[in-house]
Amino acid sequence: MVVVRVEWLSGRNPKQKEALVAEITDALKRIGGAQEENVHIILHDVPQSNWGRAGKLVERPEEHRDKLAGNPSPAGYEESNEQGATPSPQATLPDLAGAARVFDLEQPRREGMPVYSAHRPGYSYLLHRHHEDEYEQTKPRTSASGVIICMEHTGTHIDAICHQADDLNLYGGVPVKEVQTGKGFTRLGVEEIPPIIAPGVLLDVPVSKDVEDLEPGYAVTADDLENCCERQGVTVEPGTVVLIRTGNAQRYWDDPEGYLGGPGMASDASYWLAKRGVVAVGVDNMAWDVIGAEDPELDVMLPGHLILLARNGVYIIENLQLEELAAAGQYRFFFFCTPLKFVGATGSPVRPLAIASGGS
Repeated sequence: MVVVRVEWLSGRNPKQKEALVAEITDALKRIGGAQEENVHIILHDVPQSNWGRAGKLVERPEEHRDKLAGNPSPAGYEESNEQGATPSPQATLPDLAGAARVFDLEQPRREGMPVYSAHRPGYSYLLHRHHEDEYEQTKPRTSASGVIICMEHTGTHIDAICHQADDLNLYGGVPVKEVQTGKGFTRLGVEEIPPIIAPGVLLDVPVSKDVEDLEPGYAVTADDLENCCERQGVTVEPGTVVLIRTGNAQRYWDDPEGYLGGPGMASDASYWLAKRGVVAVGVDNMAWDVIGAEDPELDVMLPGHLILLARNGVYIIENLQLEELAAAGQYRFFFFCTPLKFVGATGSPVRPLAIASGGS
């Protein structure tokens, strides 16, 4: 068996990677007589901010953030040269051999769970086919199946880029009228979100304030996030996913009215995260922002949705279950999230996972 490991700067698209693998394999066959099936090529994409040359980094972190801010692709992703190709994450799959714990971050879906007013009727499951229905024809084997009725933005879910617009333009300057149809969106729908595999950071804001949970209606500020990072000894780097615990789910998940009145993010917290080039953010509340609070400068409700989705291409994941992860003190982990490919949809239910090894 021949194993070739390639360390190179990130930024190559899938076609370039395929071409390199083919060329290396061919060279080993021609020159070394290796059997094709025994040639293994490992490509390790290194962020430019992690590569030093001639005494300095190829790209400083602040340059990376500036580049992401002007990139028409969702933040943290690189586009293929092929027209219409799905963007691929910059983060590479980690070695999970030493992973100690897997944390399930999805809330159970059931009737009666908290649902934002704009996304009712929420969730319902109806058992359509019962085991007894055709027992006489198929015995001893029988089957049952049901019908799921839900809005895209209920339960633990991810917002697609097309979910929010800025003066009727989607992220990257795409006019709504050019991509919006009665059957959904022809661009920037949820099916274009690739599986998210990225380093994750949990910011446990209540713990940083020495309380169990944040008060209803409290707006988490950029200073709160800075202080939380300092207290936990973590940093938010470009390409990461940042999950924020407010304690709202622990306190109110079984009380829909109380849950909807919970804390959320202030505008400057969303700006703070966007400037750091994060791939996605997530929170244990209904709408990321404080529901019902208007931003006086932007003159909108839910300002974080405008800042993150429409202006910076950062995905938002809501209604997360973060209590187990927080209780374990796991502030660093690898984050996995795979949206369903609902073509043209503005969001998707998800079951995110945090995989952590050893301590925090």
